[in-house]
Parts: sequence; structure tokens; C-alpha cells
Amino acid sequence: MPLTPPTTLTLSLPRPHTGNDSGGDGDVGNGGGQVMYLRAPHYRSQYILVWDEEGFAAAFMNKASEFGLFTDQQEWLILLPLNTSLAAVTSALRNTRIFVDSQVWMCYYDGEWTGEGENGRWVLEEVWQVGENGDGWQRGLWGWWGHQGGLRPLPLDHKYDRRKDLLGYHLRVATIKAMPYESLIAENQPQNFGEGYVVDVWHILQQQLNFTYTATNTLFGSLQDDGKTWNGMVGMLQTRDADVAVAPLSITQIRSITIDFTIPIQMVSTRLYIKRPVLEGTWTLYTQPFDSFLWLIIPISVLVCVFVLWVFNWVTGQLAGNSHHITMGEAFWIIFSGVVQQSTVNEPRPVSGKLVFFSGLWMGLILLTCYSAILVSILTTRQPKLPFRNFEELLENPDWNLGVRTNTALADSLALAPPHSSMRLSWERFVGKDPINNLPSNNDDALASVLKGKYAFFANKEYIIYRLQRKLPLAQAMDIVDTKTDFLKRGIGFGLQKRSPYKKLFNHVLTKMTQKGHLNRLKRKWWPNIDRDPEAEYPSPGFKEVFTLYLILGGGCLLGVALLLAEYLVYSRSPPSSATKERETTLDTWIE
Repeated sequence: MPLTPPTTLTLSLPRPHTGNDSGGDGDVGNGGGQVMYLRAPHYRSQYILVWDEEGFAAAFMNKASEFGLFTDQQEWLILLPLNTSLAAVTSALRNTRIFVDSQVWMCYYDGEWTGEGENGRWVLEEVWQVGENGDGWQRGLWGWWGHQGGLRPLPLDHKYDRRKDLLGYHLRVATIKAMPYESLIAENQPQNFGEGYVVDVWHILQQQLNFTYTATNTLFGSLQDDGKTWNGMVGMLQTRDADVAVAPLSITQIRSITIDFTIPIQMVSTRLYIKRPVLEGTWTLYTQPFDSFLWLIIPISVLVCVFVLWVFNWVTGQLAGNSHHITMGEAFWIIFSGVVQQSTVNEPRPVSGKLVFFSGLWMGLILLTCYSAILVSILTTRQPKLPFRNFEELLENPDWNLGVRTNTALADSLALAPPHSSMRLSWERFVGKDPINNLPSNNDDALASVLKGKYAFFANKEYIIYRLQRKLPLAQAMDIVDTKTDFLKRGIGFGLQKRSPYKKLFNHVLTKMTQKGHLNRLKRKWWPNIDRDPEAEYPSPGFKEVFTLYLILGGGCLLGVALLLAEYLVYSRSPPSSATKERETTLDTWIE
């Protein structure tokens, strides 16, 4: 019998024969029987097979199994003669791969048949296996067909809701110990996962599907030099030494050639992590609250107010005989004191002068308030300048090193990047010059290298944020920053053997978990602050933050000394004034 789908979408069911019937009613397709209309095939191929005791049908199905024709892409209808039990059929098909993703119906006659008529119906049951060991056959009523009512399918739940009980089937699991995703309580023992985000997701799957497992610790997996074989988890799935890879396995195109993946259980991003650069002082720190134009306008405004105040005082003195004269210097100190919110000994007597003084005082209040607020903001949010933000800028710093965890998808993304790209050049120039130190086997060693300085670590943000927020001391966590650039954003999921029968079953349960919010709750459990940098307080300002003040103080003192010397030279050479002589005479009289 050729392995080709039928060209018709209908099935002509025979009347059951007992071996004593004559005529052609028992032939399929002769048009003598009633017709059962099957579902439209769409993208599925349909196979119709009549079971025989000689074993030809069994041999045909075993051969079809070798060709991979028992999946959800094919529909099989097996017609059983009278007195043929399902147990005998499943025993003959014990080596046939009819798993949970298959679409196989067994059709048998339930009732009695007499020459005068029939008293029964055709029953359709779906059958499948939970694993590859030949046992664990499952069956479920799908519907029936009768000459009177035709096909009557039952109102059933989703296919994978009906088949999610794997009867304790044991799965071989490949994993890697990497918190916060998974940990092992023992090596090569049943049910040996400890804790972690991936472990929590896996255990919910286990509760839903009723299976057992044994996890084996290994590597993530990297493509070998031959360009075909893999090591680690990917390699174990490739050689069929594992059924599932339970780990934060990045879903990449090159891995998908060799293995299958479930739907993503998390989206991760990658960044470059470096030691926090030293916060350098700047000569212009205290000029930053105002731009250069405003700094120019402020003294001009003060001088204008000084001139207006002096003019108003002089005019009122001429008109009203005001004897309180204010010099230009006194007018300057009056306005300047108001601008810097300080008191003054002299004050303008005319109302017009008071108005000018009030205007300068109000201008100074607004300027001082704005300046103080902006300066405080600058001091508390000031961040060090990053040496680079991406791989292009990293290439301009040849004295740096670049690290990436070995046998990971990130290492492959650098090593297999397009030639002459910045990522490929970074791999060749930085990682290649010291592969022992630049290809660490764990994140802790890499972060220790980062803290030494001049070392950039290319890693998943979710890994590093967990280490910084929960594992490293605060002082060390605050000393590690990222370059604020996301390079790769992709999903992680469980790995499966190519064309695994459990892929759609796992996806069905994971989709329901996503819809019910289970995955989001687990993410918040392990990453409560995933969208924030590590908790920290900005350090108190040190000398580098305020050294400009000391420069101003020192400069003012030196300028004051210079002015004092100048005044001494000027007054020492000039004759004493009448006021000075009067004071000296008064002092001499008092002494006498």
C-alpha cells in the first residue's frame, strides 16, 4: 500500500462482515456502503487503513512511523473488522511512534449484525502513547457513526487537555546550574531540581502533565568546529540523550536548525557591564545651572539697577533738597546685597529708589532660588562619563578586555557575527587575545574581573540584575554599571528534540500559564526590581564635587591680599586728609 494520502475527503464505510458474507459489501470504496464525511484536511494528510490479521496493516503503520507520519500533520482512520480487540491492535503496534501529538482514530463496530439488519453503531476512539517505551497506550471516545444519524462527534475539550496526563512518564532532562533560573539538590537523581524561575515553571508543567524527570547538569551548548555537532544541552538533544533542556536557553536561529523550542517563557536583553568610572571634577560645575547668556545678563542687570538707583537719588536730591547722597559705589553695594539676599547698611531714601531696590531684591530671590534648585539637582544626579556605550566605541579602546560566558548563545552571537562587523571584530580583538580570562565559565568570575577595571562583560541583563540586587555587597553592586544599550533581545524557552511529540503539549500548557498570569507572578518573585537598577543612595558629595568652592575661596583671599597691599601703597603715599587730622587731634586731646 503506497504511503500517499487519499484524494477523496469521504469514506465509504462497509457493512461489517463475519467471514460468511458474500458479495462486495466489505470492500472499501466500492460505493456499496454508507458514506461518513471526514473533516476537511486543510494542511493535514489523511490516511484510511483497513486492519487485517495477517499483519500487513501493522507493517505498513510501522513503516509509516519510521517516516514520521504520525504527527498532528496527518490524520489516520483505522477500520477494524469484527471481533478485533483494540488490545490486539496496540500490541501489534507497540513499536510504532503514535504519541500525544498524533491524530489516529480506531473505528470498530459496536453491536450485533444479522442478515436482516444491523443493531449497533460504528465507534471512533482516538488512541495515543505517552512515551516511546511501547506501553502507556491511551484511548478516548471521539464519536460514533450510524446509518440513521450519520457522524456524531462528541463535544470534547481541547486535544491536549484530553491528553495531558503522561501517567508518570520519565523524562531525561539536561540543565545547567545558573541562578536565578535553576539549581540542583543532587546530581543524577529523580526529581532533583532545587529552586529558580525556570524550575518553578517546570514544576507547574509537571503538576499539569503528571510526569517524572531526572536532571543532568551540563553546559548550554556551543557549535563545534565541524559546524554540525553541538556540545552541552543542545548536543544532548541532538544525540537524543535527553528529552528536554530545562534552562534559560536562548531561542536562536542557528540552534533551531538542530533542536526545537517551546514558546518563550521570558524575554531577555543583553548589555555590556563595566566598572563605574571615576566621577571627575570639573572647573565649570557651578556655572552649569545657568547658561552663558544668563550669566552675561545678570551683571548687566545689576549695573543697570545701580545706575538707575544713583540717578533717582541724585534727581530727588536736586529737586527736594535731599541731603542723603548715595555714591555710585554705595548704590552698587545696595543693589548687590539685594541680589544675593543680604542686608546692607545704606538704604535708598526716595520712594523711587526703594522701588528700584525692591526690584533688585526680587530679581535676586528668583535667580538664587532657581540656581540653588538646579545646582542641587546637578549634584545629586551627576553621573560619571562612560568610556563607551557600544561595540563600535569599545573598539576605540584597545587597552580594554571583553568577556562573555563560554558555551552560550552570546558567545556564538559574537563568534558567528557577520565578518567585519563591530561584534565580530570585538570577538577577534578582545576575546581572542586572552580566551582563558575572557571566556569565563560563570558570572561571578566575570563580575570579579569587571571590578578590577578595564574589563567589559557581555551578559544577559536578567542574570546580572539578580546578582547585583541579591548576591553582591552593596558597595560592589554600586561599582558595576551597564552602558545603557540593549544589543540583543530574544526569548528563552525549553529545548526539545527535533520534531518532539511533546512540543505542542508543552506549548499548550505554557500558553494557558501565560494567559492566567502565572509567568508574570513568577517573574515578580525572582526579579521584584527588574526594571530598576540596583537599590542605592547617591554618595554624599566629596571634595571632587565641591572643590570649585575652595578655588573661589582661595582666589578671593589672594585677591583681597592684593587689594590690601594696593590700598596700603596708595594711602601711605598720599597726605593725610582733614578728617584724619581732626581724628588724630581729638585722640591726642583725649589722651592728655
